[in-house]
Amino acid sequence: MQGSPSFLQFVRSAWVLWAMGLVFALGIFLSTLSSTKGAHGLEIGLMLAAGILEGGVIRSLVRARWVTIVLVLVVAMEGLLLSFLADPWSYLWPVLVPASAIGVMVGNVVRLGIRDSKRTVVRNAWDVNGVEQPSSDAAKRVALAALSSWDSAGAGRFLVERNEALFEAMGSRATGFIVHCAANSREAGEWRILGSVDTEGETEVRIPSGPAHAPSGVVVDLETAARALRGFFHHRGPAPELAWTAGDAVFDLKFG
Repeated sequence: MQGSPSFLQFVRSAWVLWAMGLVFALGIFLSTLSSTKGAHGLEIGLMLAAGILEGGVIRSLVRARWVTIVLVLVVAMEGLLLSFLADPWSYLWPVLVPASAIGVMVGNVVRLGIRDSKRTVVRNAWDVNGVEQPSSDAAKRVALAALSSWDSAGAGRFLVERNEALFEAMGSRATGFIVHCAANSREAGEWRILGSVDTEGETEVRIPSGPAHAPSGVVVDLETAARALRGFFHHRGPAPELAWTAGDAVFDLKFG
């Protein structure tokens, strides 16, 4: 990918966050080492490394809305277990708390960087499922026709792009669609998912790897998905008249 301003901005921001994480970790190490009068430097370092790794793994594997809960439970369980061990482990376990928080921050940076690196150079033209269209009218006609018979179980992700604007859907007419949209797909804060994640129950949609489940509030029927698609052609982003959800949950439900 070529160096777009947003990508370069992300790289600079990532370095700042990495530097902050390193400074915080060094501060925790030195303060803990001081409180133990210079003893157990190796154990403190191991505890810091384990906490940072743990936080990063949790951030990468757990949905964003559950990260804090899972992190608290895991650290509390580890603290309880370590408290029964011999010194210095029995009194060093609190180091895991800030170390795990640093790990979550680092893991989030890595996650955003990986997602951004997958984006390719954009073109100043409508692109419907990998095929460039000669005009907006042609692109809209082709896209709406394709969506009506789309089945992600065999065809994968439904995708429409124009410059940095992006519309994607996963699912089928039979199961419903999960729809994502962004006016600027290179900016994490611009992404939206159609519907609400805060609903009871789950709905199964079909994707290339097999059945997948998502909150029923973000699985919409063909008519709603088509309305969002028409709005995308008009607004070059999420249609404001529809209900969209922002935040980390958007990326937790991206299956493509």
